[in-house]
Amino acid sequence: MKTIRLVLMAFITTSVIVLPLFLTQEVYCRPCVEEREIFAAVHDLRKEITLYNLINGLYLSQDQIIQMLAVLRKVEGERGEYEEKIISQARQVEDILKGIRECVARDEEIDGELAREFQGAKKEMEKVKEEFSRKMISYQDEIKGILNENQIALIAEFRPCIIPPKDTWDSARVGQVSGNTRMGERLLTRIREMDERVFQRRKSLLIERHIERVERHRGVFSDEERAEEEWRVADILSRARELSDVDFEAQKGNLARELREPHEKAIQSRHHRRRGDLDKLGTFLLDPKLIPILEKRLTLVSSG
Repeated sequence: MKTIRLVLMAFITTSVIVLPLFLTQEVYCRPCVEEREIFAAVHDLRKEITLYNLINGLYLSQDQIIQMLAVLRKVEGERGEYEEKIISQARQVEDILKGIRECVARDEEIDGELAREFQGAKKEMEKVKEEFSRKMISYQDEIKGILNENQIALIAEFRPCIIPPKDTWDSARVGQVSGNTRMGERLLTRIREMDERVFQRRKSLLIERHIERVERHRGVFSDEERAEEEWRVADILSRARELSDVDFEAQKGNLARELREPHEKAIQSRHHRRRGDLDKLGTFLLDPKLIPILEKRLTLVSSG
């Protein structure tokens, strides 16, 4: 009887302690899963809208869409093979790490064979990643060959956004494609409105502010780079002031682009190395989410 009473008391005590913990864990875990799913869905929707905005602004021909879909389907096959290989190798690494963990937990020296296996598995994973990256570069080049120069330039200027600004030029739905150019144009317009005395007094300050903005993105200039940039910007500002009103209206976009282009390339170059060799065009136009978007666009173009 005493034994039964002890068992019963133990069961009640355990229930009082464990059951609330179990229920609390269930309550907290379920929202965590739902939260992750919601954020993933929002991320996917934002990406789809961004891709729609880009494709809407490119005005792809029927032939271009067909060629791009052919490339993207090859990419999809390569991506599937890559994922299978990388998952298989990740499982091998997991098994090796479990063995290493056992050694570390027992405060033992890690077996030499185990260490070699780990290094070998890591190298194999890097090899697969590099091979996949090289293939993606070749597909990126294929896509570039399908597009015309204007479309490639537009992608280079593309800034992802959900609701495109109303005042973007003829690429109205493409996103924040001309925002930086418009800022440069406004700066050049203000500079033209200054009289010569005011311009000469403020020129050094304007150039210094430009350099400060650039350095926030690309890093600090060396003395030689700073001198070269000061000369380059001063030349652009002087040319903008010397143009007639008619010529300035025609050329202000090119001049504004000239102000920022060298630094965009530097920023994209750093981004390019971080992202595994794909530039902006490859990042957007090799996205598997683009396949259904292009298929819908092809239907619209064919029926039109």
